[in-house]
Amino acid sequence: MKNARKTTQRAAATVLAAAAIGTAGMIAAGPANAVAPPELRITGAVYCDRTEFVPTLVRSMTARNVGGVTMRNTTLQEINGQRRFSPALKPGETLNITTKQRGCFPSSIAGYTISDIRENVFDNFGYWTN
Repeated sequence: MKNARKTTQRAAATVLAAAAIGTAGMIAAGPANAVAPPELRITGAVYCDRTEFVPTLVRSMTARNVGGVTMRNTTLQEINGQRRFSPALKPGETLNITTKQRGCFPSSIAGYTISDIRENVFDNFGYWTN
């Protein structure tokens, strides 16, 4: 009888200890704060600026880090044109290429952005015309 009572007490103590540890783990964990995945997005525009005496054609492209991770070694490249580089593009930061020339004849701009970090590349290339 004495051994059965001790065994029951030990089993009850073990169950209570396991329940206390599990409850403490749930309380300490709290809500998870997920970081947005890495993501670069390219946008651009080609337009005629008629605010000056001589109209000016403006071509621009912007690569923005819209993810939640700092993108390492990011490059914004205009096809057959300028290149911008950032060793660390933090979330919300941008790289920009802007070209201005006299006259508003039809034109276009095309380019891409790339980084060392793997991400969705389907929005990393663009082509814009006026």
